[in-house]
Amino acid sequence: MKKTLLIGILLNTATFASEEGKNLHNQSCVACHVVQHNADFYTREDRRIVSLPKLGGQVSRCVSTLGLEWFPDEEKSVVDYLNNQYYKFK
Repeated sequence: MKKTLLIGILLNTATFASEEGKNLHNQSCVACHVVQHNADFYTREDRRIVSLPKLGGQVSRCVSTLGLEWFPDEEKSVVDYLNNQYYKFK
């Protein structure tokens, strides 16, 4: 019973983080990465992001450049969203 409850809590937390990442991405990132480009921008063959650490670094650079003042957990939620949606790094 406890194991089932814990799994449910973890899944709900992951779902919330994914939704938070998606919302932050849609509010702050889409202006550069979808309007000027399209969704293929993230998955094109000549992309610069080739690993999860590079994805995290790029999100941090964008946050800093745009002055978004996100908390580290918000940056992580966007990294997780982008990785789950587009990159699929392990």
